[in-house]
Amino acid sequence: MKRKKQKTLLCMDLEGTLISNAVSQIPRPGLYAFLESVAEVCDLMLYTSVSSARVNVIRNLLVNEGAAPAWFLDLPVCHPGGTIKDKARCGRSDSLLLDDQAAVIAPGEKSWWVPVAEFLPPYSERDRELVKALATIKKRLSVSD
Repeated sequence: MKRKKQKTLLCMDLEGTLISNAVSQIPRPGLYAFLESVAEVCDLMLYTSVSSARVNVIRNLLVNEGAAPAWFLDLPVCHPGGTIKDKARCGRSDSLLLDDQAAVIAPGEKSWWVPVAEFLPPYSERDRELVKALATIKKRLSVSD
């Protein structure tokens, strides 16, 4: 029996990347489509400083509002030990980090970072950062459409 090839792990930041922040919780435009598309080419995990309890509230809201697929509720969550998101903490060497903040990347680990512009007020519906991020991820993984 042939083993299924493991996909690259995409660790996704929450605040400023997928949503506005943990208080207002505004989903970034295209979030649902991004999650569905990126799940085809990557294993997914949330990598966030937001508390586990708050992450669960946010995930439930996003799913209940139709901004994220139901399986979003089941994604594993990793929390940095401090303010830095190091690659080793997510448990896999074959990983990428989607994040809006360069300051959280561990020294010498910029190569795993997939930058996305921070989602800030006035939260434009014309924001296309997740579309750009998906294209970057596919390019990094050498995946064609």
